[in-house]
Amino acid sequence: MSGTPERELVRFDRVTLTFPGGFGRGPVDVIRQLDLSVQDGEFVAIIGPSGCGKSTLLSLLAGYLIPSSGQVLFRGKAIWGPGQERMMVFQQPALFPWLTTADNIAFGLRLKANRTKGRNIKETVSAMLQLVQLDGFARYYPSDLSGGMRQRLEIARALAVDPQVLLMDEPLAALDALTRRTMQREVLRIWATTRKTILFVTHDIDEAVIMADRIVVMAQRPTFVLEIEEVPLPRPRLREDPEVGKLVQRLSTLLE
Repeated sequence: MSGTPERELVRFDRVTLTFPGGFGRGPVDVIRQLDLSVQDGEFVAIIGPSGCGKSTLLSLLAGYLIPSSGQVLFRGKAIWGPGQERMMVFQQPALFPWLTTADNIAFGLRLKANRTKGRNIKETVSAMLQLVQLDGFARYYPSDLSGGMRQRLEIARALAVDPQVLLMDEPLAALDALTRRTMQREVLRIWATTRKTILFVTHDIDEAVIMADRIVVMAQRPTFVLEIEEVPLPRPRLREDPEVGKLVQRLSTLLE
């Protein structure tokens, strides 16, 4: 998906993030001169070596971190902190164990920052439960749910406040192989239904190729974009497809 200014949702404009040194060590550039554009409605996967700054990139977009230089722009405006239009989904679901499935989804809707005039919380919760196929589990607690169900609940809670972009930090990494494949299909189904913009960090190259419109390959720290790979293959994509295999091999070689 080629970038067009009228559809651009996110831009990293020459972003550098430097952490101060300590114990006699100098400052460390975690991200250096990063340029990246993300289009509205796009599914972008981010891959790279461990410790290269993939999660840090999401934290910058979420507003948890501020660049040392350069800007992270959302619809052309610089980000200076968190906002409901940018919601994070973490590797381990951060659910409230004392709240039911429905109440976990409703929690964010009741916060003052997320209240929207005319929004019916009960109807929103019901719609989210149906979207993630948990409508029969509204009164269950997180401890009663499987790992995949808890992750779907985490996604529903993030989507409930109607963000424009979903930041997913290795959201499927803790799942077993079979559940992970199921959840890959579920995330794609939810994306196709909502058309939210998704930035999806993963260490699994197969997963990136199966799911994304584009794959951003990050270089070892200090991080910059090594390459951006378009994925022109139609969905659904199967690992057994020779074209999928070729792209996986090319990306694997690039990261070696």
